[in-house]
Amino acid sequence: MGGSFLTKRGHRSQIYRQILGPVIPFMSMNFIPNAITPDHQPEKALYFILDIRHIVVNGLNVPEMAKPHALEFSMGEAFFFGTFKGTPCYCAELQSKTVPEPFEKINLRAYFLGSDDTFREMAGYARQVLDLHLNSRFCGRCGSPTRLLTHEHARICPSCHLTTYPRISPAVIMSVTKGDKILLGKGVNFPDKEMFSVLAGFVSPSETLEECVRREVFEETSIRVSDVRYVKSQPWPFPDSLMIGFTARYQSGEINIDPNEIVEADWFSYNNLPKIPHSYSLGGQLIRSFIREQGSQHKD
Repeated sequence: MGGSFLTKRGHRSQIYRQILGPVIPFMSMNFIPNAITPDHQPEKALYFILDIRHIVVNGLNVPEMAKPHALEFSMGEAFFFGTFKGTPCYCAELQSKTVPEPFEKINLRAYFLGSDDTFREMAGYARQVLDLHLNSRFCGRCGSPTRLLTHEHARICPSCHLTTYPRISPAVIMSVTKGDKILLGKGVNFPDKEMFSVLAGFVSPSETLEECVRREVFEETSIRVSDVRYVKSQPWPFPDSLMIGFTARYQSGEINIDPNEIVEADWFSYNNLPKIPHSYSLGGQLIRSFIREQGSQHKD
């Protein structure tokens, strides 16, 4: 069964085009992902120019231009990844340390905070497609240089035929509640050192998502949970996660943090919370859902 799955995956874009046409609506009807580069250079295109942590913008607008090589900063090869309202979209690596006015490079997380949903998702898509091309230029199996596939976002090794797709790392994120309180922690690697959020962790091999929820909560806080329930998911390109959201209820235990993962953790009342993530993030949404639920239950 594994072999047939890999074969189907390698030809999935061809199958989709036979059923749905040349492209597939995705995220927004305004943005259509596609790996097939246009035959002719367009008059103008959108360029998502990124380095490891930043994106180049003019204000909060992604540059729209005809000749990116005419800019006063250097960028790597541009990779086509779709269209926005018919305008081609490319991603490329920023290779200059600075950019001239009116352009500036801002933290990608800051861009997510200020952008609308469609461009936020497009930037995340661009980041992961670009990472594929930057990180997989050589085969991970035999070391040979890879080449770009023309019909889908993938790279193939001409020597051993290993095909590499954009990396997607599944991770669970969960709101754990105990009555009218929620378990929040301050992660070691949080950029904002004042912020608390719900717990999260990557899925291990041969592990179900529900098992991962129980394991991660226990490993990070020594709390055991039950009643694990799926809520929703969210792509999170920092750098390549798919966040899968759950709720769970306290079963037993006292908080005892893993200092390698958590700086601080505690139970917080719905009406007395610390600083929490923005509502565009799934963690922020899970916390706000808890606040709404408890607020409705505690109305006079």
